[in-house]
Amino acid sequence: MQILEARLQTAASTLLELESFYLDALALEVVESHGYRVGTTTLAFQPVDTGRPFYHCALRVPRNRFAAAHDWLGHRAELLSSEATGETTFDFSAWNAEACYALDPGDNIVELIAHHELPEESREEGPFSGAELLGVCEVGLVVPDQREAARALEPLGIELWDGTLDVPERLAFMGGRDGVVILTRPGRGWMPTGRPAEMHPVEAAVADPRGVEVRLPGTGHVVRTVVAPRP
Repeated sequence: MQILEARLQTAASTLLELESFYLDALALEVVESHGYRVGTTTLAFQPVDTGRPFYHCALRVPRNRFAAAHDWLGHRAELLSSEATGETTFDFSAWNAEACYALDPGDNIVELIAHHELPEESREEGPFSGAELLGVCEVGLVVPDQREAARALEPLGIELWDGTLDVPERLAFMGGRDGVVILTRPGRGWMPTGRPAEMHPVEAAVADPRGVEVRLPGTGHVVRTVVAPRP
């Protein structure tokens, strides 16, 4: 599942810091007001005057460039470490993937992940650059009822890929290895910080020609399908 747009809320006071991080530090292209090009995805932030929304999202890197991407992010933000190992590289052997994490200035948990089962490789060598990012491949959606949210996603053809809908304390990964929306209940800790998940609206668009839009019950989340642009 290809995520083409991910629109998140942020405290209005963080906009300049977010711009400094995504535009200056990560050297991403600006595609709209407070919106940045992450590979095939537009990652955009909508300012709000109350509260301080935060999210989890993952950016995918080519399978042969994780070490370089890890160093690249580490020079631009403090990498988060595992409480269990103290390491800043997280080995997800069940997915044949590895990842690292950092916080952006809006307190969003930003993950870089390389899925070694996917074919994309980079011809680049040496230092990593933001232009090598492939896209946003995970967005966390905090919902009051994961089964109800999963049913709402059915018209879009988005089905359970991993995890479970049977245990409320577990995560449900909806979509596919190349793009998932993660359904979780409020209060469950996001790794690796353990910070309890909070429900803040997300607007997401995924590639599919059927042109369907759904609103997840009990939330401000909107997910729609759009035709993917031609490469």
